[in-house]
Amino acid sequence: MKRFASLLGASVLAIAMTGAAVAGEPVVTDEQIVSAQTPAEHEAIATAYDQEAAALEAKAKEHEKMAQSYRSMKAGAKGASAAAMSAHCLKLSSQYAAAAKENRELAKEHRAMQGHRPM
Repeated sequence: MKRFASLLGASVLAIAMTGAAVAGEPVVTDEQIVSAQTPAEHEAIATAYDQEAAALEAKAKEHEKMAQSYRSMKAGAKGASAAAMSAHCLKLSSQYAAAAKENRELAKEHRAMQGHRPM
C-alpha cells in the first residue's frame, strides 16, 4: 500500500509539473489574437495551435502506452492499483487527445480568417 501511495504521489506531482509547464505560457497571447489582421499573422497563430496540438497528441500517446504497461504488469503485481493507474492514464490520454483536437480546430479557424479583412 505504501508503494502505491508513493507511485500515486509521484504521478500526481509529475502531472502537476507538466500541467504547470503547459499552462505557464499561453500558446497564443491575447495581444496576438486581438491584433491579428494579415494572413501571415493568422497563419502564425494557426501554426502555434498546430504545434500545441502535436505536443498534446504526443502526451496522449505517452499516457496510452503507460496504461498498456499497467495492464501488462505481472499477475502478482496486478490488482486494484494497476487497474486504477491504467484507468487514470487512459483518462489523461483521452483528455490530451480532446485538447489536441480543440487546438486543431482553432488552427483551422485562424486559417479560415486569413482571407477575411476586418472592417
